[in-house]
Amino acid sequence: MSESLGVFLISVGGFMQGTYFLGLKWTKPWKWENIWLAYAVFSLFIMPVALAVAAVPHLGHLLSTAPGKNLELVFLYGAGWGIGSVLSGLGVDRMGLAMGVAVLIGITGALGSLIPLVVDTPDLVFKPKGLMIVLSVIVLLAGVTLVGIAGKKRDASRTASNESGQKGSFMTGLLICIFSGIFSCMLNLAFSFSKPIANAAVLGGATAGGAQDFVWMVALVGGFIANAIYTFFLLTRNRTWKLFGMPKSGRAWLVGIWMAVLWYGGVLLYGRGAGLMGELGTVAGWPIFMATMIIFSTIWGFVTGEWKESSSLAKRLMLAGLIVLIVASGISGVANKM
Repeated sequence: MSESLGVFLISVGGFMQGTYFLGLKWTKPWKWENIWLAYAVFSLFIMPVALAVAAVPHLGHLLSTAPGKNLELVFLYGAGWGIGSVLSGLGVDRMGLAMGVAVLIGITGALGSLIPLVVDTPDLVFKPKGLMIVLSVIVLLAGVTLVGIAGKKRDASRTASNESGQKGSFMTGLLICIFSGIFSCMLNLAFSFSKPIANAAVLGGATAGGAQDFVWMVALVGGFIANAIYTFFLLTRNRTWKLFGMPKSGRAWLVGIWMAVLWYGGVLLYGRGAGLMGELGTVAGWPIFMATMIIFSTIWGFVTGEWKESSSLAKRLMLAGLIVLIVASGISGVANKM
């Protein structure tokens, strides 16, 4: 029962993560860097710190007494994820949305699952349970590839003026997306390899959930740094700091907070769900999280008209990709119960 609940929570978390990006469609009078900074401040700093303060007794003392090396490792993994978050925007801008997202999500999903499997439980890699998890990752990659091809077909039907929006060479974009995928998987690595500091939080009086909140705080504050540096750079270069004070900015602030609630809520549910799935929760749960994120973000793309002018072939490929992603999630769920 707890494992099924874990899969459900992870799926809801994926829905939330696949939905938060909709806020980017309602940013006026702000630019991208304005809404992104507002989102990052709340989702990566204010909310994680506030929840950790509320959930962890003597938080300051814990920060000074928790295993230092592991604390630094989780923080650095979080910072690495933040770098991946920044690179994703740069890579997709050059490579195109469909293929760029397919590459970086594919790499993030694969490495985020396989690295904890190999490092924490190498004895399981060639056993039925481990092989099923590897199979789920392979199927995930196949689904992401189909989604990417469908997106490329969709983009091909757009006008030449829209296609010219990509900046720089495709190969440069490909390399950036590859590195983005590598760095982005570090969010799951931060959570997977956080047991020493999570145990220290429990010994200090926190619940298991509170210990997770402590881990997310450490990792996400690390991720906030890279996002803050990049948005500060854009705000200064584009002279868009002044937009924060524009009339009707109140709605934009609310959109940024709404995005933050959805994104951070998705992370929390992933952590709770992975904890309920047992020893291999972060290994089997991560592909489910990635798959449901793509599934729901694609559904929202259809709802908001992004596929309105697409060919029937592109739509069929996308449907096939979504079905494969659902199969990948199912395989991960079965593997965890073996």
